[in-house]
Amino acid sequence: MTSTISHRPPVEADPALLARLHQGDSAAFAELYQHTADRLTRFVAARLRDRGLVDDVVQEAFCTALAEPHRISANLIGSMLRLAARAVTAQSWSQRRYLRAAYTVYEDRTAAPQPAVTAALLHGPGFRHALARLTPAQRKAVQLLYLDGYPRDHAARLMHRSVAAVTWLEREGLRKLHAAYTSHTSPAAR
Repeated sequence: MTSTISHRPPVEADPALLARLHQGDSAAFAELYQHTADRLTRFVAARLRDRGLVDDVVQEAFCTALAEPHRISANLIGSMLRLAARAVTAQSWSQRRYLRAAYTVYEDRTAAPQPAVTAALLHGPGFRHALARLTPAQRKAVQLLYLDGYPRDHAARLMHRSVAAVTWLEREGLRKLHAAYTSHTSPAAR
């Protein structure tokens, strides 16, 4: 029984092909593609969950090789695998950024309303005076959450505290702000 599988010549170290690639020879690039496309496709498919992206990522690796032939070294297969690995990394990072942005938009629409802090409270005449009555940690929590617009988990990381601690500081700070503001603006205080 004879085998019909064609064996491609190895292109791991072909100095003539490398020289032609660096000169921008399109036939050399076609030869590189023929010899490495299957291996790169298997490499990328093993690293991506979404099978629909495999061809795009492999194409990205070859586009980089075509646009920047200096990235291809004497180890042709190794160079192409490095370019494919970079393309996989770029794809996964872009997907993470997209998901983070999508979740942020979704959170903005579905977030539970924050405790009542009105524009009048934040920009009223007694706000600075009331803010000065807070402890430094309460002031920092209110500033990060309401003036700077950070979510609680991010504010907690910035303050080196737990989310529960920041929530408590926020509530206490808002309670003090509300008490100070209402006592400052009530008719009896005037």
